[in-house]
Amino acid sequence: MDALRGHKTILLDTSIWIYHLEQHPRFGGIATKILSALESGEFHGIASELILTELLVRPLKLNRQDIADEYELLLSNFPNLTFIPVDREILLGAATLRAFFKLRTPDAILFSTALKERATAVISNDTSWRKVSGLVSVILLNDLES
Repeated sequence: MDALRGHKTILLDTSIWIYHLEQHPRFGGIATKILSALESGEFHGIASELILTELLVRPLKLNRQDIADEYELLLSNFPNLTFIPVDREILLGAATLRAFFKLRTPDAILFSTALKERATAVISNDTSWRKVSGLVSVILLNDLES
Protein backbone atom coordinates (compact mmCIF):
# COMPACT_ATOMS: atom_id res chain seq x y z
CA MET A 1 0.00 0.00 0.00
CA ASP A 2 3.06 2.23 -0.26
CA ALA A 3 1.74 3.53 -3.59
CA LEU A 4 -1.08 5.31 -1.72
CA ARG A 5 1.26 7.22 0.59
CA GLY A 6 1.61 10.90 -0.14
CA HIS A 7 -1.74 11.13 -1.91
CA LYS A 8 -4.29 13.25 -0.06
CA THR A 9 -7.13 12.86 -2.55
CA ILE A 10 -7.65 9.72 -4.63
CA LEU A 11 -10.43 8.92 -7.07
CA LEU A 12 -11.70 5.35 -6.76
CA ASP A 13 -12.91 3.53 -9.87
CA THR A 14 -16.08 1.46 -9.72
CA SER A 15 -14.05 -1.75 -9.99
CA ILE A 16 -12.65 -1.24 -6.47
CA TRP A 17 -16.16 -1.32 -5.02
CA ILE A 18 -17.25 -4.26 -7.19
CA TYR A 19 -14.22 -6.36 -6.23
CA HIS A 20 -14.81 -5.61 -2.56
CA LEU A 21 -18.57 -6.14 -2.51
CA GLU A 22 -18.49 -9.29 -4.64
CA GLN A 23 -15.40 -10.65 -2.85
CA HIS A 24 -13.52 -11.15 -6.09
CA PRO A 25 -11.19 -14.14 -5.70
CA ARG A 26 -8.08 -12.31 -6.91
CA PHE A 27 -8.70 -8.62 -6.23
CA GLY A 28 -11.23 -8.65 -3.37
CA GLY A 29 -8.55 -8.62 -0.67
CA ILE A 30 -6.61 -5.67 -2.06
CA ALA A 31 -9.83 -3.76 -2.74
CA THR A 32 -10.85 -4.29 0.90
CA LYS A 33 -7.43 -3.02 2.07
CA ILE A 34 -7.84 0.13 -0.01
CA LEU A 35 -11.31 0.77 1.40
CA SER A 36 -10.03 0.14 4.94
CA ALA A 37 -7.30 2.73 4.37
CA LEU A 38 -9.95 5.14 3.12
CA GLU A 39 -12.23 4.41 6.06
CA SER A 40 -9.41 5.03 8.55
CA GLY A 41 -8.58 8.38 6.93
CA GLU A 42 -5.22 7.51 5.36
CA PHE A 43 -6.45 9.47 2.34
CA HIS A 44 -9.58 11.27 1.20
CA GLY A 45 -11.51 9.48 -1.51
CA ILE A 46 -13.66 10.92 -4.22
CA ALA A 47 -16.04 9.17 -6.54
CA SER A 48 -18.10 10.40 -9.42
CA GLU A 49 -21.82 9.90 -8.92
CA LEU A 50 -21.54 8.01 -12.20
CA ILE A 51 -20.26 4.97 -10.31
CA LEU A 52 -23.73 4.44 -8.85
CA THR A 53 -24.96 3.74 -12.38
CA GLU A 54 -22.18 1.22 -12.94
CA LEU A 55 -22.38 -0.40 -9.51
CA LEU A 56 -26.14 -0.91 -9.31
CA VAL A 57 -26.59 -2.64 -12.67
CA ARG A 58 -25.89 -6.19 -11.50
CA PRO A 59 -28.18 -6.15 -8.45
CA LEU A 60 -30.94 -4.61 -10.56
CA LYS A 61 -30.46 -7.23 -13.31
CA LEU A 62 -30.90 -9.86 -10.61
CA ASN A 63 -34.07 -8.08 -9.48
CA ARG A 64 -32.39 -7.32 -6.12
CA GLN A 65 -33.49 -3.78 -5.36
CA ASP A 66 -32.62 -4.49 -1.71
CA ILE A 67 -28.95 -5.01 -2.61
CA ALA A 68 -28.94 -1.95 -4.90
CA ASP A 69 -30.33 0.08 -2.00
CA GLU A 70 -27.68 -1.32 0.38
CA TYR A 71 -24.89 -0.43 -2.06
CA GLU A 72 -26.19 3.11 -2.48
CA LEU A 73 -26.51 3.54 1.29
CA LEU A 74 -23.01 2.14 1.89
CA LEU A 75 -21.36 4.47 -0.59
CA SER A 76 -23.41 7.50 0.44
CA ASN A 77 -22.27 7.10 4.05
CA PHE A 78 -18.75 5.76 3.58
CA PRO A 79 -16.23 7.61 5.78
CA ASN A 80 -13.80 9.97 4.05
CA LEU A 81 -15.53 9.58 0.67
CA THR A 82 -17.09 12.47 -1.21
CA PHE A 83 -19.43 11.98 -4.15
CA ILE A 84 -18.92 14.48 -6.92
CA PRO A 85 -21.91 15.31 -9.15
CA VAL A 86 -21.44 15.18 -12.90
CA ASP A 87 -21.66 18.79 -14.06
CA ARG A 88 -21.00 20.73 -17.25
CA GLU A 89 -17.34 21.40 -16.38
CA ILE A 90 -16.72 17.69 -15.88
CA LEU A 91 -18.49 16.80 -19.12
CA LEU A 92 -16.52 19.36 -21.12
CA GLY A 93 -13.30 18.03 -19.62
CA ALA A 94 -14.41 14.49 -20.43
CA ALA A 95 -14.93 15.45 -24.07
CA THR A 96 -11.36 16.75 -24.24
CA LEU A 97 -10.02 13.58 -22.62
CA ARG A 98 -11.98 11.42 -25.07
CA ALA A 99 -10.65 13.42 -28.00
CA PHE A 100 -6.99 13.25 -27.00
CA PHE A 101 -6.73 9.92 -25.14
CA LYS A 102 -9.53 7.93 -26.81
CA LEU A 103 -11.07 6.99 -23.44
CA ARG A 104 -14.52 5.49 -23.18
CA THR A 105 -17.11 8.04 -22.01
CA PRO A 106 -17.47 6.69 -18.44
CA ASP A 107 -13.69 6.61 -17.97
CA ALA A 108 -13.33 10.13 -19.36
CA ILE A 109 -15.98 11.36 -16.91
CA LEU A 110 -14.15 9.72 -14.00
CA PHE A 111 -10.80 11.22 -15.03
CA SER A 112 -12.33 14.62 -15.58
CA THR A 113 -13.81 14.38 -12.07
CA ALA A 114 -10.37 13.57 -10.66
CA LEU A 115 -8.81 16.54 -12.45
CA LYS A 116 -11.54 18.97 -11.40
CA GLU A 117 -11.19 17.91 -7.76
CA ARG A 118 -7.38 18.00 -7.92
CA ALA A 119 -6.95 14.34 -7.04
CA THR A 120 -3.32 13.30 -7.18
CA ALA A 121 -4.12 9.66 -8.00
CA VAL A 122 -6.78 7.36 -9.37
CA ILE A 123 -7.10 3.69 -8.47
CA SER A 124 -8.44 1.21 -10.98
CA ASN A 125 -7.63 -2.09 -12.56
CA ASP A 126 -8.09 -0.90 -16.12
CA THR A 127 -4.72 -0.84 -17.87
CA SER A 128 -6.07 1.56 -20.52
CA TRP A 129 -6.09 4.23 -17.79
CA ARG A 130 -2.29 4.35 -18.01
CA LYS A 131 -2.54 6.53 -21.13
CA VAL A 132 -3.65 9.41 -18.89
CA SER A 133 -0.94 8.89 -16.27
CA GLY A 134 0.78 12.14 -17.29
CA LEU A 135 -2.18 14.10 -15.89
CA VAL A 136 -2.70 12.19 -12.64
CA SER A 137 -0.98 9.20 -11.05
CA VAL A 138 -2.66 5.94 -12.10
CA ILE A 139 -2.45 3.14 -9.55
CA LEU A 140 -3.54 -0.29 -10.75
CA LEU A 141 -4.58 -3.08 -8.42
CA ASN A 142 -2.03 -5.31 -10.17
CA ASP A 143 0.68 -2.91 -8.93
CA LEU A 144 -0.58 -2.97 -5.34
CA GLU A 145 -0.93 -6.74 -5.32
CA SER A 146 2.77 -7.47 -5.65
